[in-house]
Amino acid sequence: MLEGTLAAFAGLGFFLAGLHMLSEAVRALAVRRLRLALARVSKLPFGNALAGSLLGALTQSASASAFICIGLLNARAVSFNSALSISAWASVGTSVLVFLASVDLRLLALLAVGLVGALYLASLHRGEVGRRTTDLLLAIGVTLFGLTMLKATGHNLAESPWVMEFFTFASEAWIYSFIIAFIVTLLMQSSSTVSALAVMLSATGLVPLEAAMVMVCGANAGSGMSVALISSHLSGPPRQLALWQAAVKLIGALTVLPFAVMMPEAVERATLLPVPVLLSVIYLVINLLGAVLSGLLRTPLLRLIERLAPADGELRQFEPSFIIDEATEDPETAFILARREQAKLVSLIPAGLAPVRHGEETEAATLDNDTRRRLALALVANISDFVSEAVANHPVGTEVTRLLLLQRCNEHISSIVDALHGYVRELSTLAEMTVQEKAMCESMTETLHLLLGLVAEEAEGDDSNHAVLERLTAGRSDVMTRFRQQIVAQDTASPANREPLFVATGLFERMVWLVRQLSSDVADIAAAA
Repeated sequence: MLEGTLAAFAGLGFFLAGLHMLSEAVRALAVRRLRLALARVSKLPFGNALAGSLLGALTQSASASAFICIGLLNARAVSFNSALSISAWASVGTSVLVFLASVDLRLLALLAVGLVGALYLASLHRGEVGRRTTDLLLAIGVTLFGLTMLKATGHNLAESPWVMEFFTFASEAWIYSFIIAFIVTLLMQSSSTVSALAVMLSATGLVPLEAAMVMVCGANAGSGMSVALISSHLSGPPRQLALWQAAVKLIGALTVLPFAVMMPEAVERATLLPVPVLLSVIYLVINLLGAVLSGLLRTPLLRLIERLAPADGELRQFEPSFIIDEATEDPETAFILARREQAKLVSLIPAGLAPVRHGEETEAATLDNDTRRRLALALVANISDFVSEAVANHPVGTEVTRLLLLQRCNEHISSIVDALHGYVRELSTLAEMTVQEKAMCESMTETLHLLLGLVAEEAEGDDSNHAVLERLTAGRSDVMTRFRQQIVAQDTASPANREPLFVATGLFERMVWLVRQLSSDVADIAAAA
């Protein structure tokens, strides 16, 4: 009995580990290409439903699908309305795993693992493509092997008294089954995984049909709540999209739940399907109903969601305003749009000093330092991906040189954002400052604000600022060396403030140099244009 029970739990371990490996393998297969493919599919007739179903089939997780949709939205690869539809239909695609749990996949599992062995014997796993292929095949094999092992040994669990007591308790009332599936899904963040387990437990006779049907409903409701909880740190449209996904899952689950509770035998007789297949169909119906009904109720649902998660205007400043994927086909248009996006980003950088500027630290609408850095770097990455794709589409010509100048500019912007984040962080940790310390910090901060403001104006088209910036950013090393000598000698800084001030002066000097480089980049771009 012990061996059979351990084998059943080993099958569960293989299954869950395989799912994690599969998620990581799919994520490594070129997220950028996946996003572009989904964005293009969404433009076809019924494309949003198709794109969402494909996304769910690949990820096998409503949570992962929701956050990929958020990435598509942030990258402006799809509109907000399209993201809503893709997210709603992604849950339909996750039903693939539940259907796999209802059929015999032993031969397919053996084939996948056998191919992994063949790749290793042929030394084809060493290259980048071979390694990713090996990882994907191994993840598929382990997942399917876990499913097969669970189905073959699950009946052994019936011999364990405590296991039987647990499932007897879960089957006593439908609310127990619902809550158990709901909580387990919150922990595992995958309704398809929990539903597949319910299918296998029902097939081995551990869980009666009524309880298994309720578990499938509870798993979907738990999946929606999981997305809502994981996205609690977001705001604006990304948070709205996550709450929408939660509403879709909840609508589907609550629509089917009354039938699962009150007439399970009628449902079984009406379908004439084996129990595992029936449960897989119920899972699919839940998600189909969620997608369709949420589409019909879109207007009132969005009103409610907007009240729960109102859009933040300051956050939306960091969303791409000009770049769109279609523009990468025309290098001249791509250059113009990327340049405008870059200029907008540079204009947002000076506001990052607000927490440490005298008189601005109490501004109500100021983003915190970490959030501002994350949003700025995300926009830099979007611009960089956009420019890279434009260069890949047109690798020769004069436009490529201009696009590569933008990439160099991007690197300096990214470095400035990181240095500014560190500078604000260090000054924010200072204890009570002396008069000399305050004067030093205010001098550095106001100088940085002036330089960043001037380079922002230059990026917007003020050519006269380049010469001014060259003069202002020259010859700062001697001044900063004297500052640091005073700090080390304890003439200027108190012992508690010595280290953060020393680091801040180094970051200040680095930012002055970076502003000089960025100004030169902007001047080169203007000359090339």
